[in-house]
Amino acid sequence: MTSNRRRKAEIRTYQAATGVPYMEARRQTTLPTLAEVMEEHPLLNDFGIGAHDPWRKTAQQRREEIAADRVVLASHEGRVMEIVAWLRDNITPIKTPTFSSYGLKHVLERSPGGWYVTNGEFIAAALIAGYPYKHTAPNPLFGMSARDVRRLEQAAR
Repeated sequence: MTSNRRRKAEIRTYQAATGVPYMEARRQTTLPTLAEVMEEHPLLNDFGIGAHDPWRKTAQQRREEIAADRVVLASHEGRVMEIVAWLRDNITPIKTPTFSSYGLKHVLERSPGGWYVTNGEFIAAALIAGYPYKHTAPNPLFGMSARDVRRLEQAAR
């Protein structure tokens, strides 16, 4: 979860003032920018985490691909923030990361009013929104409510 003690103290203060649960207080406090999230996660790019098919590429090819896809992701800040808003409106965070970013991006795409998003855009949005995560490449796991995910999947049918 949050490793920065100052950030935890801010969240606890906000929680005490508003009476909301810790996870909700965490989501409602100031969100990081896309640039801050990308700086914290140097392998995050439009594809996801790392390079596509990395075992078939040289280290130099992987670095070049990641660098090029990071430029693409950085240029989609508006789209990422739309996903952040959608996530905050539709899926409650939980402590245990269990859902893959790739599967969740498809939930968004198939939901009523959904639209196409890249895996990297979805990952960046979930990190900005403050969902707990477990780093796995290229598709991290996120702590999102199974009940909310099922509700969105049912609405898509």
